[in-house]
Amino acid sequence: VAIPDPIKQQEARQKKYQLFLEKSNLPEFYWDIEFDDYKGSKDSDEFKKAKYYANNIDKPEFKHVSLFIYGSHSTQKTAVACNILKEAIRKGLKCKFILAGSLIDKLMKLQGFNKDEELYLEIKELKQCDVLFIDDIFDPSKAITWKNNNDLIITEWDIFLRDLLSRNTKIIMTSNFDKTIIKQHYGESLFQLIDRN
Repeated sequence: VAIPDPIKQQEARQKKYQLFLEKSNLPEFYWDIEFDDYKGSKDSDEFKKAKYYANNIDKPEFKHVSLFIYGSHSTQKTAVACNILKEAIRKGLKCKFILAGSLIDKLMKLQGFNKDEELYLEIKELKQCDVLFIDDIFDPSKAITWKNNNDLIITEWDIFLRDLLSRNTKIIMTSNFDKTIIKQHYGESLFQLIDRN
């Protein structure tokens, strides 16, 4: 007769979580930081909404819901978003973390006739996850500036984000700026895409 061992089951769940945490590319610095470690107001509506989203990210009512977290420097946006991602991993969702500047750099390198198979597979893997966390998105000072290619950068963001959203990928974005900077630097179309999702 086989009897389930709760300790062994817990150990197996922890090993699986650790494996998927490593595969997510989430910086190790955030692995042990939890919602309880948040230094801001835990009674704020924004913090409560972030926790609620994390706790319900796998529910049908959040199927098409992405998250845009913004605030000034050092307000723990990334820590809050990392905790949402960790909760999604615990719920069995396939998750990835990437810095926005690194992502746009990779997308730009795939332009034209570039046949970098490794880079192509990396982008393909990002597109196949359930939840993608893009840190520091739409910050002009933290993205690679391609002289005379602003339209190309806008186009790459538009194509990539539309592709993700059409696949029902949830996108968690953090930014030092509110959504109005998207309209100002990236245009009305990209602003509307982010705003409605």
